[in-house]
Amino acid sequence: MPLATLAFTIATIWIFLHGSATPGHFFVGLVLALFIIRFLKKSYYQDRTFFRIGSYFRFMRSFIWELFIANIQVLKIVLAPRLSIRPGIIPYKTVCKTPLGVTMLANSITLTPGTLSIDVSDDDETIFVHTLDIDHPDEVAEGIRVGLEEPIVGAVE
Repeated sequence: MPLATLAFTIATIWIFLHGSATPGHFFVGLVLALFIIRFLKKSYYQDRTFFRIGSYFRFMRSFIWELFIANIQVLKIVLAPRLSIRPGIIPYKTVCKTPLGVTMLANSITLTPGTLSIDVSDDDETIFVHTLDIDHPDEVAEGIRVGLEEPIVGAVE
C-alpha cells in the first residue's frame, strides 16, 4: 500500500473513531497518520507487508510451542527427587541485524522457562544466555535458533 493511501486510510479511521467528519478532524487525522507513519517507518516494508502476517503467526506458533516444551522440561527438573542440573551461561551468536530483531529474540529467550537473556554484546551479535543445564549447550543454542530466531528473522528482518 502506498504511503499516501495509508495516511488517508488512517485519517479516515480517525474520523470514524471521532464520530464527526469535519475538515478539521480530517486534517488532525492526517497529521496523526503522518506521525504514526514516521514513527513506524523502519518496520514498514511495502514489498513484504502482506507476507509478514504469516511470518508473525509462524513466530507466535513457534514461541508458544517452545514455551510449552520449556515448561515441561522445567517441571521435570523441579519434580525430580535430586536436582541434577548445572546452571551456566552460554554465548549465543545471533543472525538478527535489526535492533527490533535482537530485542524480540532476547525477550523471547527470557520468557521461555529455563533460559534468561543476561546481556547483549556491544555489536548486537551475541546474546549471553543463562540456562538451567549447561551440559548440552549445543542443544540449547539449536533450540533457540530453530524455535525462536528463525521465526523472528522471518517476521521482522
